[in-house]
Amino acid sequence: MKKFILILAICFSAVGVFAQSAAQFKNDGNTALKSKDYKTALVNYEKYLAAEDTEKDPALVFNLGYCAIKLKKYAKAEQYFGQSVENKYKTSIAYLYEAKAQKSQKKYEDMIVTLNKGIAACPTKNSKLVSELAKHYLLEGQTAQKADKFEVAEDLYKKAGSVKSKLQVDALFSLGTLYYNKGAKIMQAATPTANTDPENYKAESAKAKTYFQKAIVELNKAKAIAPAREDVTSTITTIKGLL
Repeated sequence: MKKFILILAICFSAVGVFAQSAAQFKNDGNTALKSKDYKTALVNYEKYLAAEDTEKDPALVFNLGYCAIKLKKYAKAEQYFGQSVENKYKTSIAYLYEAKAQKSQKKYEDMIVTLNKGIAACPTKNSKLVSELAKHYLLEGQTAQKADKFEVAEDLYKKAGSVKSKLQVDALFSLGTLYYNKGAKIMQAATPTANTDPENYKAESAKAKTYFQKAIVELNKAKAIAPAREDVTSTITTIKGLL
């Protein structure tokens, strides 16, 4: 009986030491994080999670994601911020950082899904998520335009312009100038045929006009939001002169 009690006491003592050790990992992680020693913080936080019978700690999981993204360990950052989303801890920021981690891994489709989920899940705190999504569409649209991929650029600019963000005017202006440039390119090619092939010139001019009209529609949307933008106003004036 005495031996049994002794063994039980040893077991309880071991559990107590183990729990104390796990708590120390957490404390050491917190101390390192305050000192911006993200590597040490990450190691200690993960040791805490690996320990048995540790309590669920949403704040610690979020901090793990933060340390991982600071250390450019983007796969880990995606994992921990994904868990933070599931924990509903700092949800909008967790979605944002999860998306940034996916972007850094060039997982663009996953990033778009994450941002859209975050926008839907955080209707009153989604401005940063909306801006990040609009920024992605706008930059990708510019890349497509430079590569002369008109339809791709058009679609991306439309997506960027459809969401209310600080970049909405830039997106609408980009779409407007895309249409304007398309029309101008058609006119440039058709002009030499004005006398030699008037029917072709007439048909191409009509086609160019449709793009100029599309441009005016998008630029007027941009002007309604930002009436002081001189580049928007001057481009509208130029196109109206052509029409």
